[in-house]
Amino acid sequence: MSSSLKKAEEIIKRYEQIWMGLENVTGIGTGKTNDGRTCLVISMAKDDRPTRDLFPVEIEGLPVEVRISGEFNAL
Repeated sequence: MSSSLKKAEEIIKRYEQIWMGLENVTGIGTGKTNDGRTCLVISMAKDDRPTRDLFPVEIEGLPVEVRISGEFNAL
């Protein structure tokens, strides 16, 4: 496991409860930026500027990307 992926997973463990408690946030995970760097991915059901603005552009040196995924429904 790369050090950046390990770092991302540690950050998620620290913030997941808080972030998942925010309105419209449907998931938190890791991903890759367009240029291939490891990033934190915040999935939101719909674009909500006030909630989106709560997330930093970067945390502990890793980029944070907010992606609009829509609602997730378990079958």
